[in-house]
Amino acid sequence: MKASPHLADLSALPKLATVPPKIRLRKVEALGVTLIAAVVFLGAVGVIEPEERNGLDLIVRVTIIFVALTAGFRFLGKRELSQMSPFEIVTLLMIAEIVSPSLTAGDESIPGALVGAATLLFLTFIDSVMTYRLKWFQTVSEALPAIVINRGRLVEDALHKDRIRTDEILSEMRKAGIERLDMIKWGVLEPDGRLSFVRYDGEDTGAEEPLVS
Repeated sequence: MKASPHLADLSALPKLATVPPKIRLRKVEALGVTLIAAVVFLGAVGVIEPEERNGLDLIVRVTIIFVALTAGFRFLGKRELSQMSPFEIVTLLMIAEIVSPSLTAGDESIPGALVGAATLLFLTFIDSVMTYRLKWFQTVSEALPAIVINRGRLVEDALHKDRIRTDEILSEMRKAGIERLDMIKWGVLEPDGRLSFVRYDGEDTGAEEPLVS
């Protein structure tokens, strides 16, 4: 079934008032980020030095792989971020095996692991800050939600673009306790690849809690 193009517009979804982004760190978070940044800095200037490579080389390697893999998963689309099939799990494990030698270039020392791990954690923090503060960066790094069900009708164009099968939608509907398609006002493929539903009756779409005897 096909819905009219204008019905699939994201503007149809409810919105909250915009809250200006301001970075506020708890004391323990500020301390942790400071320590991580200090390890990265000390590795870059050679105070903490791995055995096989210099610290700056290790930081550059981790940064390149981090950016490349993040961009790769972003460009693959939301479908690959949801629950992975056995094939996708094998692919992810193979990627880890392929890139791991390039990360450390054979360095197995504790200083090398410390600098590499700190770099990865610091990059993750920077990514979260930039995603929160900069709208353009959020658009680049995170996919937008997509309406796949609109007023009880499948939006075929969205299904094709994100490679969502109808049996996958039925499976998620069953998990949410939804019997029929016409019970759904909106079905949204979220940026993390999961499907969420808004019902016409406004009831909770979460799975029922099991009875405890």
